Amino acid sequence: MSQLKFKYKARNQSGKLVGGTITAESEAKARALLRERRFFVVEIKTAPQAKGSSSLFGSKKITAKDLAVFCRQLATMVQAGMPLLTCLNVLGQQSDNTTLRETSASIAQSLETGKTLSESMREYPKIFPNIFISMIEAGEVAGALDEVLERLAIHFEKDADIRSKVKGAMMMPAVVIGVAIIAVIIILTFVLPTFINMLTDMNVPLPAPTRATIALSEFLQSFWYMVIALFAGGFISFKRYAATAKGKQVVDRAVLRLPTFGTLIRKMVVARVCRILASLVRSGVPLLQALAIVRSIAGNEVFASAIQTAENSVKEGEGLAPPLERSKVFPPMVTRMIAIGEDTGALDALLEKVAHFYEREVDDTVSNLSKILEPMLMVGIGGIVGFILMSVYLPMFSIVGSMQ
Repeated sequence: MSQLKFKYKARNQSGKLVGGTITAESEAKARALLRERRFFVVEIKTAPQAKGSSSLFGSKKITAKDLAVFCRQLATMVQAGMPLLTCLNVLGQQSDNTTLRETSASIAQSLETGKTLSESMREYPKIFPNIFISMIEAGEVAGALDEVLERLAIHFEKDADIRSKVKGAMMMPAVVIGVAIIAVIIILTFVLPTFINMLTDMNVPLPAPTRATIALSEFLQSFWYMVIALFAGGFISFKRYAATAKGKQVVDRAVLRLPTFGTLIRKMVVARVCRILASLVRSGVPLLQALAIVRSIAGNEVFASAIQTAENSVKEGEGLAPPLERSKVFPPMVTRMIAIGEDTGALDALLEKVAHFYEREVDDTVSNLSKILEPMLMVGIGGIVGFILMSVYLPMFSIVGSMQ
């Protein structure tokens, strides 16, 4: 039987009026659950679903920024001495994100049944990633939940900041390339045919660039649907191949070899891996568990494979630095800093320094990205447009020459 949500108002054992939501198969079972929690029900009714969605996870996508705000607010309230159940009820009422608002209320319900915060969050893997749950669990065991929440907030803030900068830097080239492609298609399909008809009527001998441009123009006019189908089919095939294990390896390896972008992505992955591993180790998560989490969210199969190899080596008693160095994936500075951290017992501190360094490198690369791409785009687009203009004007020069 499907689960329904109910809003309730009830009095606890102290006589205080409390409210919230509860999930049950029927109103009778919801009342029974509340009685088990020693609540005296005053009012209960079916809770409406979020607008535009029929499920908890469909109401609104959770971003790194949303998780950062959630962690920051929860950490602030916990540090202020508020009970965890009260904190989650407050977040359930004031969060801007519909999904987080509903999830906070559901987690508060789970806490009332005696579950821990990490156990309650583990029921929502689409919202809370492995790093989130593992660090929360470690914070609960160590009694340092507020500190762990602060670290999670910093992690998600930095992740959101880097993603935002990279997207912003890529927006301009994407728009310019898109406009250029549309302009070339319009010229070839609507403007150029007028000149083609004129040159055909005059029986002028056409040079090779003009013949090639005319052939392309006629092909686009006659078989435009084939071009669209070819691009759509290629895109779908690429997506399916990239979703396979072998495809991910091939694509991710090729991405790392791209000029400029490959270097940027490598720095982003190194910064993310070091930041997450530092946070997990500092929070008390065992190294093998931390490596498994980092591997799952590295974002690049080449790095994930290197981390998997290192994980296997650590299980056999080897240190972390040697297998990472043998992989040739991580820069030498990273593996040397990890080796020093293992020797000195300050692995988390040195990993955090490496993460800071590469985050600054990413910032610098992103800042210079537009300066690097602008001349490349201008040369490329200018070359294409120049070739089309040259193919149009060459026969005209021949006509003018013959008239003289």
